[in-house]
Amino acid sequence: MKTKLAIILTVLLAGSLVAQSKLQTNPAGYHGEIDYPMSWKRYYGYEEWTRIMRDLQKKYPALSDIQSIGKSRMGRDQLLLTITAKATGKPEDKRAMWVDGAIHGNEVNGITCSLYLAWYLLTRYDYDPFVHGLVDTTTFYVLPGLNVDANDSYVSSPNTENNPREPYRPADDDGDGLFDEDQTEDVDGDGELSTMYIEDPAGEFKLSPDKRRFVRVADPREEVRRFRRVGDEGFDNDGDGFINEDDIGGPDPNRNFPYGWGVEAGYPYPMSEAETRNVFEFQLRHPNIFASFHYHNTGRLIMFQAPPAVKPPAGQTPEQAQRQQQAAQQRLEALKKADKYAYLAPRQVAPEYQHDLDVQSEIVSAGNRILKDYTPTIGGLSGQAHAATYYMLGAYSYLIELWGSPDFEADIDGDGEVSDEEFMKWVDLELMGEGWVTPHKAKHPDLGEVWIGGTSRKHINRTPPARYIETEALRNANFVMYAVSQFPKVEFGEAKVTPATDDLYWVEVEVKNDRAYPTSSDRAVALKRAAMDKITVSGAGGLEIVELPNAATVVDALNRTAQSEAVSAKGTEFRLKGHETKRFCALVKMSGAEGSVEFTVRSKAGGTAVRKITLKAE
Repeated sequence: MKTKLAIILTVLLAGSLVAQSKLQTNPAGYHGEIDYPMSWKRYYGYEEWTRIMRDLQKKYPALSDIQSIGKSRMGRDQLLLTITAKATGKPEDKRAMWVDGAIHGNEVNGITCSLYLAWYLLTRYDYDPFVHGLVDTTTFYVLPGLNVDANDSYVSSPNTENNPREPYRPADDDGDGLFDEDQTEDVDGDGELSTMYIEDPAGEFKLSPDKRRFVRVADPREEVRRFRRVGDEGFDNDGDGFINEDDIGGPDPNRNFPYGWGVEAGYPYPMSEAETRNVFEFQLRHPNIFASFHYHNTGRLIMFQAPPAVKPPAGQTPEQAQRQQQAAQQRLEALKKADKYAYLAPRQVAPEYQHDLDVQSEIVSAGNRILKDYTPTIGGLSGQAHAATYYMLGAYSYLIELWGSPDFEADIDGDGEVSDEEFMKWVDLELMGEGWVTPHKAKHPDLGEVWIGGTSRKHINRTPPARYIETEALRNANFVMYAVSQFPKVEFGEAKVTPATDDLYWVEVEVKNDRAYPTSSDRAVALKRAAMDKITVSGAGGLEIVELPNAATVVDALNRTAQSEAVSAKGTEFRLKGHETKRFCALVKMSGAEGSVEFTVRSKAGGTAVRKITLKAE
């Protein structure tokens, strides 16, 4: 006759979280913003942003460390902030998010977004329960400026909106045997680089009626002061009759990473630049990096790395391919009825990569909602940092193209284009006249009297005016934090005890991951870089674990579809996908009046969970 049992279920928390000392749950309340006051209405040069990093680390030593991951070509340190609650474990023992900014020298709003994230995490830790939980369980590696030499020059010196972009590798662009000897210069000393014109009776341009632009002369018979365009502001430094033809240059640093590398843009060889090599070597040494964000501009894009596409099945007709595309489009339209931000990646992948594609579609759909006016799209592969992160390291990866010029704000009639009149209206109404170089006369040593102007200033098109920076930085910080909130978390669900025979009992538990990300990516599995999850079981008191082969087991004969996997004596390895639940079981022998069985799940990315089940004879 079977003994009646009382079953006691106990969840044991693995590790302890740090208490929150200044909890604030009111969205109108104070969340630590003035614990370290910062102005986000300006851009910071290298000395300034690195000083801010050092000051943040000094103020929050229990949450952060600072280090140089290496030096640039010109000897500047690439400073990295490592942010996590030290009281809850070592940084390298936690899953991590990598964030960098401004791999291209002129894309300095990426510095702001990265630095803002670090500031937000540190200042809000004691006030914001959401941030507190993230920093307790996750490591953030934040490198605000990647291409530090060009980043500093772009912020601190007169430059065009597109330059300097590359690391400072000397290059002979004009083939005269000299290196970088004819760069752009600020002829009129106003701190901006614009366009030069000279008066010429046969010129193609005239001043606009408001005297703020140079416009083409439409009627050749018109009697008006005419101008000829000379080119970008600068001097003929090498005396060859050309201006600015040998500016600072080098390889594109975001074509210098190993995966998909090509010599045309990434020369002279993969990882040739100290700045890119320092980053990749750090990432190789830190396999806890689970995902990464890389901040660029411009275009308002959420570019994500998707698994490799597969060729259509042999024999597939164009009609079949078209029907497949139509089905995918219909599915997306159905999703958009419930969520206008929904996104489905338009790519066919091998079955073993399908989960990665589904995960990325889910994450960027949420990112689309958080960022509002950004567009998700699959990223490129040609030597890019985020391609190396996913394809070589197996970490999920996102490249954010920030800002995107003022077209979104300035397009008054909604036709998708911004006319000169619409642009000037935007400058006048939203920037109160800032951001424009009005044509004016200046003296040039070679050309004599020139006119300079008729263009927007530097921080208008590729990088936003200062008044727009904080809103963009906040939304992007929210996206990073949302992605981290979806990192895997292993937990126990329901537990069940079922009599087997005589003194034997089946003990079943559910192990679940309610988050979007799996405990390791499909790509990490393919690369053999994935750390498998593991469940173990032990008995205590009057309970003994009966050794079983590691195989699927049917505990309930009346429900043969509800299979559980038997946990072996050495433990059973598995991989938990996003939004997935698995069932495990152990056969126990009860030899006394009371005993317990304890299941432990350990996951490198998903944490540790313990479930203790006590059986008492009644």
